[in-house]
Amino acid sequence: MAMHLANAISYITDGEKTQGGILVGSHNCSTDTALQEMLATKRKFGKLDKRQGYHFIISFKNQEVRPETAMELTQKFVERFLGDDFQCLYATHDNTRHVHSHIIFNSVSWRNGRKYRYEKGDWARKIQPIVNDLCREYGLSIQDIEIGAEKEQKKWDKTKQGPYKWNHQIRLDVEDSISFATDHENFLKLMEVKGYEIRQKDGETYLKPMGEKRFLALTDISEHYTEKIIAERIEKGIFAEKEQMKNRSPQMIRCRKNYRKYIPPSFYQKALLAKMYRTGQLKRQPYSRMWKYRKETVRFEHLQAQYLYLCRHDIRSVEELKERKEYLTLKEDALSEKRKQVYKKRYPYKAVIALLKTIEENETRASYYQAGSTFYASYDEKYREALKGLEQAGYTRRQAEALRESFQTELAQIQKARKALKKEDLLIEGILTERRAKVITQERQEPQTSEPAHFKIDHTRTYKEKKKGRSHAETIREHDKGRDDIPL
Repeated sequence: MAMHLANAISYITDGEKTQGGILVGSHNCSTDTALQEMLATKRKFGKLDKRQGYHFIISFKNQEVRPETAMELTQKFVERFLGDDFQCLYATHDNTRHVHSHIIFNSVSWRNGRKYRYEKGDWARKIQPIVNDLCREYGLSIQDIEIGAEKEQKKWDKTKQGPYKWNHQIRLDVEDSISFATDHENFLKLMEVKGYEIRQKDGETYLKPMGEKRFLALTDISEHYTEKIIAERIEKGIFAEKEQMKNRSPQMIRCRKNYRKYIPPSFYQKALLAKMYRTGQLKRQPYSRMWKYRKETVRFEHLQAQYLYLCRHDIRSVEELKERKEYLTLKEDALSEKRKQVYKKRYPYKAVIALLKTIEENETRASYYQAGSTFYASYDEKYREALKGLEQAGYTRRQAEALRESFQTELAQIQKARKALKKEDLLIEGILTERRAKVITQERQEPQTSEPAHFKIDHTRTYKEKKKGRSHAETIREHDKGRDDIPL
């Protein structure tokens, strides 16, 4: 579990790269026992799995900074970025043309057990601005910072493509094609019938599953799927079939009326199906094509949730749905008021809970002091003062923990109820939004009734015609009078 973290720490603290350990520092832990303290923190909070730590590298331009200055800059970066939350070990290497600093910090906070989580965009928002400010402070050009992570090694699955793992399905299709193929070329054709795209390069066979973007080598699926081994298996299978056909005596198969159990096909039936398959009379369907209908499936589930909600609450009109939404708003206000009451009830015990937090934060390091490490004397002093303050307040540690847990439970229940209300409110809002969109679409599609053009002309009169008391249409009819007999 700690192998990769230990290897990383061993690498950055190498004496040949750090002037015999002079360019090595620590933050929130001791330089000599950094690994043990990080692991003790993980054990304390029960977070020994997944990501073990983070590894940052700050590189400086060639001959721009002295190792001592780089070490000082790295120390300030660690203090600003990590604060008092995470244990960290850092070192500056001067054995290359470019002086650079390595920073390794624990993925679990020693104060509260919270795991550090690097989100997309944190580099631009949080990390790089600190480096830029420090470089300006020391009169250096802007440096880049590289981000890595120390975690448990995972076995790379070469068959993993996007959200799917095709390993198992490809094995089934390959085995099925081998059982029916007459030679290697026929095997490749059978794989193409199943929906795979085939390529051959340098004696290696590559295939691409339907709907995927990358080709996979057959030998990555199994080392036994080379062209030679597949051809030998096909030849061996055909020979075995011939031998069975020679030695097999005819049998009578009795049919039953009600089939409840699966009856496997006979050897003759298998041979006939294989022949029909090879000649193209019978085609085997490829694996599931549900990936094509993913959006439709999500849309169906969304509509089903809306329908079931309306049925469950017996809602039959838009007015009833809006009334339900107003009821949810009132319920949300009641929960907010209840949460305020819990905060008011917790306020007199705020000092007791703060003392308990101080005890938990300093307990581990106080144990290091009690074991003989004078580096942690200040933490032991804080720990003892908090214990004494808790005792003076009239509480034992167990009572303080029970008190804090009761408030946390109440707040968690309120939060859970609010989350359920929010989910229901979003469902109602979705129904109303879709209905509004549907009404607007219908209004746009309905034909607009309007008067014919000549009726509009009847209501339009020019200034001169108004004086004469005639409409524009009457003027046009008078002008066209007697022109009906003109040939086209």
